[in-house]
Amino acid sequence: MRKLFPSYLTGAILAIIGYIAGSQFVYHRIGSDNQPAGPNFTEQGMVVGFALFFIGWLIGIGALKYPFTWLLALKDPDHEEEMRLAGKDAGIIRYFKFTTDHKVVGIQYLVLVLIMLGFGGLGALLIRSELMRPGALLFPTETYNTIVTMHGMLMILATITFFIGPFGNFIVPIMIGARDMAFPRLNALSFAILVPAIVIFLSIPFWGYGQANGYGGGVQTGWTVYGPIATQTGMGMTALATAVILAGFSSILGAVNVITTIITMRAPGMRWTRMPMTVWGIFGAALLAALGTSSFAVDLLLILLDRIYKTSFFAASTGGNAVGAGGGNAWLSQNLFWFFGHPEVYLIVLPAFGIVCDVVAVFSRKPIFSYKMGVLGIMGVCVVSFLVWQHHEFVSGWAPELRFWYMATTELISVPTGFVFLVLLGTLWRGRIWMTLPMMFALSFLWNFVIGGLSGVFLSDVPLDVQLHGGMFVTAHFHYTIVGGALMCFFAAVAYWFPKMTGRMLDEKLGWIAFWGIQIGFNVAFLSMFIAGLQGMPRRVADYDPAFATANFITSIFAFLLIASVALYFYNIVISWVAGKKAVANPWGALSLEWQTPTPVPLENFEEIPVVTSAPFQYTQETVEAEAAAEPAAGQAAG
Repeated sequence: MRKLFPSYLTGAILAIIGYIAGSQFVYHRIGSDNQPAGPNFTEQGMVVGFALFFIGWLIGIGALKYPFTWLLALKDPDHEEEMRLAGKDAGIIRYFKFTTDHKVVGIQYLVLVLIMLGFGGLGALLIRSELMRPGALLFPTETYNTIVTMHGMLMILATITFFIGPFGNFIVPIMIGARDMAFPRLNALSFAILVPAIVIFLSIPFWGYGQANGYGGGVQTGWTVYGPIATQTGMGMTALATAVILAGFSSILGAVNVITTIITMRAPGMRWTRMPMTVWGIFGAALLAALGTSSFAVDLLLILLDRIYKTSFFAASTGGNAVGAGGGNAWLSQNLFWFFGHPEVYLIVLPAFGIVCDVVAVFSRKPIFSYKMGVLGIMGVCVVSFLVWQHHEFVSGWAPELRFWYMATTELISVPTGFVFLVLLGTLWRGRIWMTLPMMFALSFLWNFVIGGLSGVFLSDVPLDVQLHGGMFVTAHFHYTIVGGALMCFFAAVAYWFPKMTGRMLDEKLGWIAFWGIQIGFNVAFLSMFIAGLQGMPRRVADYDPAFATANFITSIFAFLLIASVALYFYNIVISWVAGKKAVANPWGALSLEWQTPTPVPLENFEEIPVVTSAPFQYTQETVEAEAAAEPAAGQAAG
């Protein structure tokens, strides 16, 4: 029994008990008071059940032990207990427990992100299967809209997490010469919160089907979940709102931890101008997460109040399923969402900027060209990203006098973005290029993100946006930015740090096959989607005019190739992790601190805190010549 508690198994058991107890308590309480039946009362039980589901999970995994120890002024844990909490000598079981070792938390995040991307990819497969031919052939419209909503939101949650989670936890503390994160228990808690959030999110399709009251099941709003629509959609909206609020709370806690760690725990000599660009990118993203995520959380909380307690923050009038006394403001929901929603795009992209800069420098064997310009670009995007959100509302009628201002700021953000691209091109210029798998994914980020950025310029222009808004052109642009940009960088980061995180090398042959399948499938699929958008095809529709059939057929065929290639890359991760060739401590000959530690990395990272005397990009002609002889051996290990 001692082995059972605390653990993830215990957490799952107590979470289920908590949900049943909470939801049944509300049901019987309402029944005893002879309250009228209705979906809002059912959803009150859902919310209370989800709350106790979450609390039961935290109790079961042991996450609440130390806060209560502190509140009750009991004995603080000694060093031996702290080491046990960090997973010392625990073996593989430490990956299935509440643990404070930042490296274990990073691996936990990586596995969860791969699961999230897997479910999101399944949603994409179902969407493209439906859109392969005109006619709602596979799913009812309500089911299709639920799939679209879940795919969009789950992919956003995954992409928000897939840099700060795995690499911000595992790599960044070692990169700056720290032994751990600033708040180890908060770090473990941020991951622990995300797990029940994803479980609740994946339950969305199972809520409310068969209801006779018109609410039905799932959620049909699209990933923007605007308040007036969200009060009228299926019961799955309550599960979505609860899950995303929890995920947002996890993101904020993780971001605060990353910011504090980078500011306060850098090794002696690790000045701001000596930090790797990856650290700068994740630092900028953490600032955006800490400042912007709460806006969306407030939006979702107000939606829950409108749905369950008949408030009227967003519902303009009574009637139908629009609850409340009226007088709500739909624009309020849009602004709350997009004040998070557009900085969120750069929250995803900023770490990609930093990681690509580091990877290109390593495999060009050159110092980063104009390091300070790169930092200025990253932090410039961080600031300007909060000044552009209203361009999503050009067609809404809100504050038309501000259209020029937001059009100008949206186009202005291309300036600091351009700084980063100039730094990358300057670093590549006359470099000694080593075409590894991480390098090729980093280069693919360049051409894909350029297409995403250029298509975004069209959407920042008011007259063009009015014509293209709500169409497939927007969908293609967004996917070029997030999938073609950030996801390609995630694949580069996995390939680059996989040897350090797992002690194994990725299978290069499978990696290259997956790479070319991903590039061909992605580019043909979404270039074709641009054509459908220019022809006038709207987004989020299960059926469409036959005039768009050819473009959609091409998109679906190559989307299937993309999905299959991503699945192959994930398969490569799994089999390489289990049986791949063992990696040496520094297979790439990189100069940053994480590659100067043994593999596997010791519990406290360094025997002694390092003293930093230079930036991690100081490749000289002598070091390049010395490493040239070692490169074939590293290439054999990589193969």
